[in-house]
Amino acid sequence: MLPIIKLMRKLILSIQALFIYLFLAFPVFAAEATVVQPTVNPCDGTPSGFLKIVCDIGGANAGKTIGNIISVIIVIAIIIALLYLLYGGIKWITSRGEKDQVEAARNHIVAAVVGLIVVFLAIFIITLVLGAFGLSLTDLTIPKITSN
Repeated sequence: MLPIIKLMRKLILSIQALFIYLFLAFPVFAAEATVVQPTVNPCDGTPSGFLKIVCDIGGANAGKTIGNIISVIIVIAIIIALLYLLYGGIKWITSRGEKDQVEAARNHIVAAVVGLIVVFLAIFIITLVLGAFGLSLTDLTIPKITSN
């Protein structure tokens, strides 16, 4: 008889907690949000110093900045893959015909070639997708969202 009483007590407490949680919520007295529109755009005119850098990165130039970042990443990836290919070639030359060292050098060269293929496929896919939307990586523009 005792386990049934404990079970009933847990059930009643659970129902009470659920009732309190669902039906006794306290009202929230929040202030209405007001949006303050800036009256002066700091990027208008001829900004200088750090403000010029910030104005060049954001706003209307954000698309060009993203395109430039992607281009730099692609160039860095190509350089790394070519250096890895060169490293594999040097390892092959200095392997002195030993089978395990030649195999390791061949693996480096294959990995570098696969890396170059991946980078060039990435360029192709990016160009293809942007071309489908009528965009270009060198002149990437981000459309502005306006409210009616």
